[in-house]
Amino acid sequence: MEKGSCSMKKIELLSPAGDYKSLEMAIDAGADAVYVSLKSYGARAFAPNFTMDEIKSAIKLCHLYGVRLYVTMNTLIKDTEVDDFLEKVKFLYLEGVDALIMQDLGMICLVRQMYPDLEIHASTQLHNHNNEGIKALKDLGVTRIVLDREMTLEQIENINVDIEKEVFIHGALCNSYSGCCLFSSLNGGRSGNRGECTQPCRLPYKLIKNGKYVNTENKYLLSTKELNTINNFDKLLNSSITSFKIEGRMKSPSYVGYITRIYRKLIDNYQKNSKEVITKEEENNLKILFNRSFTNGYLFSDKVMNISSSNHQGLEIGKVIDITPKKIKIKLSDNLYQEDGLRFKQSNKGMIANFIYNEKNLLINKAGKGDIIYLDNKINLKDKDILVKTSSPYLDKEILSISEKK
Repeated sequence: MEKGSCSMKKIELLSPAGDYKSLEMAIDAGADAVYVSLKSYGARAFAPNFTMDEIKSAIKLCHLYGVRLYVTMNTLIKDTEVDDFLEKVKFLYLEGVDALIMQDLGMICLVRQMYPDLEIHASTQLHNHNNEGIKALKDLGVTRIVLDREMTLEQIENINVDIEKEVFIHGALCNSYSGCCLFSSLNGGRSGNRGECTQPCRLPYKLIKNGKYVNTENKYLLSTKELNTINNFDKLLNSSITSFKIEGRMKSPSYVGYITRIYRKLIDNYQKNSKEVITKEEENNLKILFNRSFTNGYLFSDKVMNISSSNHQGLEIGKVIDITPKKIKIKLSDNLYQEDGLRFKQSNKGMIANFIYNEKNLLINKAGKGDIIYLDNKINLKDKDILVKTSSPYLDKEILSISEKK
């Protein structure tokens, strides 16, 4: 497919919403569709999620703006839950939900029998990765598959079943195969297939080889980076994929709004054959909002592991050039605002920039690239270090002030 011809096929930007504010932000930022969950049966049980009344309002709000709303009913269902599950499906159907995202094959069969005109999308939890399995889902009446995060773009293109393809383009990655991980269930008694993953892959581990401990410099041996496809997004738009999905029902409204805005810009520019790209400032903002280091993911055969840390990495904004028991002297390489969340990279000590001083020891509320500033040494920092920004109320305020969609 040649550049610009994606306008000839259906293109959908699909955003997450773990709460109502995130839903509003996704709509205002230009999402074509939003996926949410009820208080039960969704694979993100610890997100705020939506009450029945909120879902009713959400469907109306989305449809007012021509946005589709999908509800994730993508956990494995126990026998004792079937009646309640089907009652909630009936409620969603009557309220006019656009699709259900499902994992449980038995429930897919039942829902298809009861509501043959209700659209069903096969969750990534179904481990959708080959023609045979996807053909079987299509035969059941599934209209869309959410493909495994472990697949390369080439493998996705080799899926030749006539069905809509949906792919994750930004956000958290799992260490294991989609829908096939029992680590949390066995290790912590909470199943990922029930939406309750404890994320044990984010914990530190020791490596044992031939019965002996191996001294590893890094300890987060199972932790993955964050997916970020902005630099290869044109290749995805040129593919057979029709829905581009952002991960993040556990993320903040400002995160949802900004990531949606970035990919909306990329899609719009591509369809207009515009050469405009994501700016350095926009890339930096992505790092501030959340990243465990970025990767192009399995989609582009990129390295996906970050074994040095499972934390949010933030954005490097300066270097410590002198320390006293009372003050930390820093040369900035990027902007710093009062109330920014900060972490010193090597010591892993954090603080809020409540007070920022200039070289005249006067309080200031912001400073820019190249400036020398001082912070109070309230964390007892002893060694020179790299300063990282991990949060920014200033950025959040800018994102949340986005004009309401008309």
